[in-house]
Amino acid sequence: MEDVNTLGHMEIDEHQTELNDNLLSAVNDETINSPQVDHTNGNTNSQSDVNEEYLPQYIPLFADKTLVELCNSSWSLSNKKASGELQPYLRGCKWSPDGTCCLSVVNNDGVHVQELPRDLYTANVSRERTIDILDSIIHIKESGLVYDFCWYPGMNSNVPESCCWLTTRQNAPVQMWDAFDGSLRCSYRGFNAVDEMEPALSVTFNLDGTRIIAGYKKALRTFDVERPGREFVEHKTNSPASCFATDRNLVAMGSWNTTITLYNINEMGTYKSIGKMHGHSGGVTHMKFTPDGLKLVSGARKDNKLLVWDIRYYRRPLNILSRVVDTNQRIYFDISPCGKYLVSGGTDGIVKVWDENAVSWKDGLDVADVDKDNVTFKFPLHTDCCNSISIHPLRPILATGSGQYHFVDHQAIFEDDIKTEPMENTCDVNAKDLNTKYSSSCENSLVFWWIGDVEDNT
Repeated sequence: MEDVNTLGHMEIDEHQTELNDNLLSAVNDETINSPQVDHTNGNTNSQSDVNEEYLPQYIPLFADKTLVELCNSSWSLSNKKASGELQPYLRGCKWSPDGTCCLSVVNNDGVHVQELPRDLYTANVSRERTIDILDSIIHIKESGLVYDFCWYPGMNSNVPESCCWLTTRQNAPVQMWDAFDGSLRCSYRGFNAVDEMEPALSVTFNLDGTRIIAGYKKALRTFDVERPGREFVEHKTNSPASCFATDRNLVAMGSWNTTITLYNINEMGTYKSIGKMHGHSGGVTHMKFTPDGLKLVSGARKDNKLLVWDIRYYRRPLNILSRVVDTNQRIYFDISPCGKYLVSGGTDGIVKVWDENAVSWKDGLDVADVDKDNVTFKFPLHTDCCNSISIHPLRPILATGSGQYHFVDHQAIFEDDIKTEPMENTCDVNAKDLNTKYSSSCENSLVFWWIGDVEDNT
């Protein structure tokens, strides 16, 4: 990996160092007493003599059953960033591993990085708090459709070399970007049998961040982070790799053919297939392991089911949760660091929360309740599709993103013009309206919400 000149980042380093000191001091005990992960062999060293009093204690979430809006950023037609048919809706957002900033992808507007406001590092929040307007500290105007993106798992703002993320987009290789100045660090290129460069459909790091796993239409290619270019280890597949989830030496690969394939990957980057999981009615678009690594949650496009799998008995789903997904767009969900809460968006704009204490979403399936919505909380946060969900790794803050592509009903516009225009002008249809007409429920925004205890100032 290329070295980063830290002289140009002195001011940012002070800012980020303060945040790291505050956040890490708040969770110092939890970090020290957490189970240690041996990255050399991918195993977790479980300590049988660890008592419950030494287990990590996480901040309770959704205790007040209310959410407080902290800050937001929006993209609309009134903005110069949106013109013509370039609809600037959110396509995903992810908190950085150290919690200092949020990475978001906007359709036809590239990649944005927004910082967490400094007053939210440690302080609690009251209902009277002023809502901040988020500005992008970094904006990379990438052309083409961004297929996937992810942070470097060991990202620490005090170590500039670790501050980076990956993107894969249409007609481009996997690219690594610097999180301080937005510069391109390097590229990882996958070539097919006829020596043509092809774009990856999905990308992720392994647990220790030494390898990049990229998914293609007919192959998985593993790159060494320290060796950018076209050197890779290839594993052939029978279906496109639409998304990944990793945990230690396990890799789950979702595909557009509705299946999920489990792999065991060794130190040499060799894949061994464990088995396939069937249950979705649409192409799998997002997956995530629970913190204990025993459960896998998956979601698909045009499929209203979230499936919970026990990877030890993966032949059938362990549980089925309900959400609204009416489009082919990827609808994200997230699992809290404590593993108790599962949060998902939906095309209806409602954020759903499953609390393990109230709903045993990790336990076995009750066949009688398959069609029953057993969600713990519902929050109607957006008037448009809520496609992005990300829970802060250290603070009780939820990031949500909204928006989707709205098709233009040209016939309806033409009929409206016939009714409103004089007879001699019935053939003059306003071309600008045809190209830029949005639905009345259009909302393209990134919002941070407080999901912890709320101070009462009365």
